[in-house]
Order: sequence, then C-alpha cells, then structure tokens
Amino acid sequence: MPNKKEKIISKKYAKRSFASVGLVLIIYSLLVLILPIVLDYQLELTNSNILTDPLLYYGIYFVDIVLGSFIPFFLLKALTKVENKKIFRAAKITFSDLLIQTVVFFAVCMCLIYASSMILNTFGYEGRLLSSIGLNFDASNLSYHLYVFMLIVVTPFIEEYVFRGVLLSSLGRFGKRFALIASAVFFALAHNTIGEILPAFAMGILLGKITLRYKSIQPSIIIHILFNGFLYLLCILPSKVATYMTYGIAIISVLAAYLVLTKRYKKITVQKLRSNELTNVLFYSRPTVIISIILMIVHIVMMYLINFNIIF
Repeated sequence: MPNKKEKIISKKYAKRSFASVGLVLIIYSLLVLILPIVLDYQLELTNSNILTDPLLYYGIYFVDIVLGSFIPFFLLKALTKVENKKIFRAAKITFSDLLIQTVVFFAVCMCLIYASSMILNTFGYEGRLLSSIGLNFDASNLSYHLYVFMLIVVTPFIEEYVFRGVLLSSLGRFGKRFALIASAVFFALAHNTIGEILPAFAMGILLGKITLRYKSIQPSIIIHILFNGFLYLLCILPSKVATYMTYGIAIISVLAAYLVLTKRYKKITVQKLRSNELTNVLFYSRPTVIISIILMIVHIVMMYLINFNIIF
C-alpha cells in the first residue's frame, strides 16, 4: 500500500514529463557545457582577437550561460507549470538558522573537496576547486572583474534557479526524495572534472534539502554565493594567508560537528516513498535523459583531456 500522503501518478504522464525534462537537459548540456569548449577551441584555432579582449571574451560566455540556462528551463517551468512565486518566495528562516546551515554546508563541502583533491593527487591528477558551470575555475582568470562577478554572483544564482528551483520543483511532484537526488546528480555531472563530482553532489543534496525545508531558493542562493566567494578568496590570498585559511576550515569543521552533536543544527529529512524505485526506473530509462547524461559525461571527459593537453 502506498503512503497516504503519496499521490498516484500514471506511468504515461510520468514518462511524458521525464522526456520533457531530459530534452531540456540536452539543450542545456549542448549550450552551457559543450558549446563553450567548442567555441574556445575555434577561437584558439583561428587565433581570434577575442582572446585578447577579456571583456568581449567573458561577455560571450556570460551571454551563453545566461541564455543557455534560462531559456530551456523557462520552457520547462512553463511545461510543468512551476510558478515563479513558488521558487522565489520569501524564505521563513532566521539569521541564526541560516548561519548554522552555512557553517555545516561549508564544513561538509570543504572536507569533501580536500579529500577529493588528495585522492586525485595520489594518481598524479591535480585536484581543483569546484568550478562554475560553463567556466574553468582557473586562477589565471581571477583578475578579470567580469569573470569574478560571474563566478561569485551569476553562476550561483543561475545554478540555484536551474537545479534547486525549476528542476527540483518540476520533479518534486513525483516524490521529493527522488527529485532531490536526481537534481543533485545532474548538478554534479554539470561540473567540469571527475574530482568535482562528489563535492558537487553533496552540495546539491545539502542545498536541495535547504530549499525543500524553507520552500524557497533564497537561502541556497545566499549560501552558494558565500561559498563561491570563499573559494575565490582561497585562490587570490597569498600562500601564507591561505595556510591560515586552512586552519580556519578546520575550525569551521569542529564548529559544525559541535552544532550537529548538540542538535543546534536542524537536520533536514526527506521522506522516501515506496514508488521511488519505480520512479527512478522510469526517469533514468527515458532516451532523452540518457542522452543528457551521456552529453554531460562527454563534457567531463573533454575537460579531462584538455587539462592533460591531450586535445586542443
């Protein structure tokens, strides 16, 4: 017997809805993940003057990321009848709760980034900080104001709108736990390298839970902006200062453990429905969803080959 609160949705409706989600993810993957790599290669091949003009160069990527994200997910929002007020409603969260959620989020994600980097380094692959979607989180670019603005402000807003706003809400009618995990999976796959997948998946789960808890993407946008800003500081600070920042991360981790153990951190649980297993099968077996996953994996492989100077 299904849970009393569980809505029964026909397989036909689910398949049609999941096919639409997959199609949107395909468009997004092509425009935001694949196109920038192809465009960058074309500019390098032709030795374009655009490469020497940071404003024009990053401006093109800015337009690509914004349009490539908002247009397909605006269509998905319209198809699934997700209202803007449901995504951007004022969050009923106190400053203390937001601070506690931020501390725990920072501790979990930074520890996973550190662990992921250590593991990759043992295999001779340079560990990297989480990158913004559509942009290489490259220290050589951090002196350009438009890049920094995109890194700290634009991409957190877009990512939260896309993954915790539209995607999470669109899939939420089939089960919040299913939607939470699915949105986190695609958020992770949309990042640039293998080492970013696990930390990005954790980010997706934590930010998704916060969005579900407070029924708005406002808290997740704030936390995401603060997190990207923190990563930016780690990249631009002198090495001696950055060492102290490492101690700061350790302190944050201890503080997060204290908040969890003393139950000051309000654990967010998402109910698992009996239908989740069937929903997963229906969703991940849709041809459009499979193609979108393949495209995202191709993007990761391409970034891997570029980082090792095997291609381009």
